[in-house]
Amino acid sequence: MTNPNNAVGTNGAFGGRTSVNAFNDFMNIVSRGIISGWGCVPNSGLTVSLGGNGTTRDAAAAQDNAGNKTSINNISNSPINVTIGAAPGANSRIDAIVAYVDNPPEGSSSETDNPDPCGLIVVEGTVASTPVVPTEAQIRTGITADGASGTTAYYVVLAYITMASGTTDITSGEISPGPFAQIGTNQIADNSVTADKMDLSTLGFTSYSTTETNTGLKWIDNKPIYRKVFQYTSPADNTFQTIGSLSGIDTLVNIHGSFLRNDGVTVDSPRSTIDIYIDANKDLIWRNSEGQAGELYQVVEYTKS
Repeated sequence: MTNPNNAVGTNGAFGGRTSVNAFNDFMNIVSRGIISGWGCVPNSGLTVSLGGNGTTRDAAAAQDNAGNKTSINNISNSPINVTIGAAPGANSRIDAIVAYVDNPPEGSSSETDNPDPCGLIVVEGTVASTPVVPTEAQIRTGITADGASGTTAYYVVLAYITMASGTTDITSGEISPGPFAQIGTNQIADNSVTADKMDLSTLGFTSYSTTETNTGLKWIDNKPIYRKVFQYTSPADNTFQTIGSLSGIDTLVNIHGSFLRNDGVTVDSPRSTIDIYIDANKDLIWRNSEGQAGELYQVVEYTKS
């Protein structure tokens, strides 16, 4: 079986069937796919490198024909070089880089991390004018051809490579990651995910910053709504002044804020004694008729051209 430098394994203490079973109960909460790492980048010519970036553990959930899962990992912790077959003479194809664990395994119980029953192969897709990724049947045929029990093996796709006619150097544009593991829909009870269990600080619409922020909200034309806070120290001279630029703005969605006068009074902005608007040059213009200097905080929400 093909396993370059014995780089992939199941990370069991002493390999064998027990190490595969030990992961199954836990792994069954996720779908087949990449758990972490396994980044795929061009190397040279028709060779790509998988994983081994030194900071992220390469781990994936592999699945057998019965839906059971096990973990398959880069036990070398170094980049794994994989060579893709020559491009077709016409049209294109999509190849899958597949990691698998034979089932039942044929490894040695004395070899740490059990690399012997594992493989890392390239499964070529069908050449077509509009190619599609290899099917389950094609992948299992490829595993069988590599010397494993392809009908029952655990496998996971780590990357897809699109090979257009005449390709001699793979670039990042030809590489797509394999599917990512997700928690199964039957593992989260209805109404169990509530706001008090969420870190709302990770959501864009909760952030107010002097740096432009994508709120994650959409306007009626389905464009993203951005937010930016302008902070301005204002004199009390009742003249129009530019406090910032909104170059690239398309639609003004909302504008509001507050003005903290030097006498300690806080007032809303805009109001009758405060003018604020966006001019034809997309500049934010302000005039202070309060008779007091102070600090302005203006929140502007908008879409972009």
